[in-house]
Amino acid sequence: MSASPAVTREGQLEWEARNGKLAAGAAFLAVALTVANVAIQAGAIGRPDNEREALLLVDENHGDFFLSLGTQVASYVLLAGALLYLLRATMHRRPETPQFAIALLLLAPLLLAAGGVLNQLDLNEIADEFLASGSRGNDRAEELLKDQSNLGRGLLRGGSLCVALSFVLVSLNAMRAGLLSRFMGVLGMIVGGLLVLPLLPGGQSMVQIFWLAWLAALGVLFLGRWPNGRGPAWETGEAVPWPSAAETRGETREAESPASEPAADADSGSPADATPRRRSRKRTKKSR
Repeated sequence: MSASPAVTREGQLEWEARNGKLAAGAAFLAVALTVANVAIQAGAIGRPDNEREALLLVDENHGDFFLSLGTQVASYVLLAGALLYLLRATMHRRPETPQFAIALLLLAPLLLAAGGVLNQLDLNEIADEFLASGSRGNDRAEELLKDQSNLGRGLLRGGSLCVALSFVLVSLNAMRAGLLSRFMGVLGMIVGGLLVLPLLPGGQSMVQIFWLAWLAALGVLFLGRWPNGRGPAWETGEAVPWPSAAETRGETREAESPASEPAADADSGSPADATPRRRSRKRTKKSR
């Protein structure tokens, strides 16, 4: 995966052209699976108001919870594939890109899958115990959930941290290599930060909106359908800064401006040649 010095510029550009559509498809499919996961959670599972309702939902919707987990993990796998494509393109143009970003992208889906499965199995056991005997009030539900194993939740947090760091590292270095515009690079870093520090009003829902918008834009970029064209780094295979909006507007105006017309000669009757004639006529009138 690392950008080896043996890889020529032509070979790298050929690889990018050959795999660009696959990377774009991975990004778009990750968006679709994320939307499907949101629909499953909102429709089939719902949102509980307290711990008692949460355990009742776990008991009633075992299959839906695992389906939601499967779509979420699959979206992370596809996300990793899209980011690995961008990372390889970045490392070829910017060899100082941290190599451990590859390990983060590969490790994140594994931690999220393992943590999700362990956490869901633990919740299933707690729900069964809650319904088997004893009080079914919210206080008992809270007590049972306090004894929940930390292993699954710890793996989930580790996987989320890997995803967040991957977003920041790939976005930052791809922006510096000229493969992402400044807006896309900063937005990707913001998404990474919000995955571990949800500071926006609306919490996880707002993070998902930014996540989906960034991924969809990444797919468009990989297909070469970016408005006003992609940055020159995609064509040159070298680190070239992405043109700013002002520079892009200047290039467009220069391309659309008509060529200057050649100056007319003395017989064309141009205004420049009319001046001396007017002067000569005035002198003739004075002589009379």
